[in-house]
Amino acid sequence: MANTQHSDESLYAAYRNGDEAAFDELYARYRQPLFLFLLRRGHQQAVAEDIFHDGWMRVIDQRDRFDGNHFRAWIYSVMRNLSTDYFRKATVRSAEQIDESSIDQHHLSVQQQQEDLDCIQLMKHSVAALPMEQRDVFLLKEEAGLSLQQIAEMMAVGKETIKSRIRYAMKQLKQILVDCL
Repeated sequence: MANTQHSDESLYAAYRNGDEAAFDELYARYRQPLFLFLLRRGHQQAVAEDIFHDGWMRVIDQRDRFDGNHFRAWIYSVMRNLSTDYFRKATVRSAEQIDESSIDQHHLSVQQQQEDLDCIQLMKHSVAALPMEQRDVFLLKEEAGLSLQQIAEMMAVGKETIKSRIRYAMKQLKQILVDCL
């Protein structure tokens, strides 16, 4: 059953019916994006790993509670809620560094490479500096690919509020990153 052609919801339904391979496929699909989401919310790697693990345990434990719709929104909601709980209990820590080796350094001059690295660092710090509500909306939309409606439901606010938060976040990021764009 573990086929990339299957929807998240059909894979989760198969997992609920005992298909472990379906769970493995879901885990493979969401492992990196969810972990990056936690890092970009401001967690250190070890904390992100703990939250990530706890989130997947919650997905397993709550398999009978999931209504079968919008798996992507649900799993991001689980991770976001656990992350928020952690922030309530601890001080906010800075995000782990973005993998700087992802820049193709073979075709760039040393100056271009440094400028790209500087922009990556600036982007990372700029996103981390956004107010938490704007940061969450930005990451859920841009990285998780959730719709405005899904984010609004997850955060229990109106869709227009989500639009405003995205607009403010984008405006702030554009102002800071003008030289990198």
